[in-house]
Amino acid sequence: MNNTNTFIDLIIKFGGSAITDKNTFETIKKEELLIAANCIRSCREAGLSCIVVHGAGSFGHHQAKRYQVNDGFVTATTKDELDFKRQGFCLTRQSVTKLNQLVVNCLIDVGVPAVACSPGSSWEVDKKLPVRWPDEIIAGLVEKGFVPVLHGDCCVDKTLGCCILSGDTIIKSLCNAFTTRRVVFLADVAGIYNRPPDQPGAQLLKSILVNSDGLIQESVCTSQSCNDVTGGIQLKLKTAIDIVVQSKGRCPVFVTSIKSPDMNEVCLGKDSINHWNATSITMHS
Repeated sequence: MNNTNTFIDLIIKFGGSAITDKNTFETIKKEELLIAANCIRSCREAGLSCIVVHGAGSFGHHQAKRYQVNDGFVTATTKDELDFKRQGFCLTRQSVTKLNQLVVNCLIDVGVPAVACSPGSSWEVDKKLPVRWPDEIIAGLVEKGFVPVLHGDCCVDKTLGCCILSGDTIIKSLCNAFTTRRVVFLADVAGIYNRPPDQPGAQLLKSILVNSDGLIQESVCTSQSCNDVTGGIQLKLKTAIDIVVQSKGRCPVFVTSIKSPDMNEVCLGKDSINHWNATSITMHS
């Protein structure tokens, strides 16, 4: 599955914590979502082809955790337990697709031709990894001038029965299928720190250099939110490293705050990365 003839200028992730209040059930951050939507509008006005992927935040994570959806059906041994899992699957999907509609509506309201593309009904997954998905549909939308909007979602899993397919895993699949020029993660913090940013002595890592074997020189200590069931910053950093390595350094990855004054420049690729309040993940030369 590879559409390397399809060029994507920008794949951008609206982090779940960036556009929702992750600790309050199904609560959106309207100002932050509008900022992100206007950024996509600016990128399109500059002639960039874009794909948006967003996290779930407080839409879906609470249900997924309560019903242990990410563990699949293998832990269910009775009919009642299976029914419980199925109910959780449905409630989680109901919640994340609700957020997807809010994101798409906001993009359309600012003039972006956004199209919802929910993975749960079209992606085949095995052991939490995509094995088949409609890349030609996504490519066709981009080539016709649309902005596909995907999201972390519940999917049927061939081995586990069901699982959560994270937005970060989706981004890696997109980058593997398409020739992608840049990936940007919009977060609720300025970038990746050497330790959790709320801890004393935390410093923003403005540059993380990746060797061809995927090793990094910087020391990064991460923590994970209790309401995040898909891996948090660890998965985000691993995703960024994998994208840089699989593209042989041709696709840099950036992490910046959704409220950073440099956000538009990071997404547009303007100015020098040395001046941005962001983290760049690039191949070591």
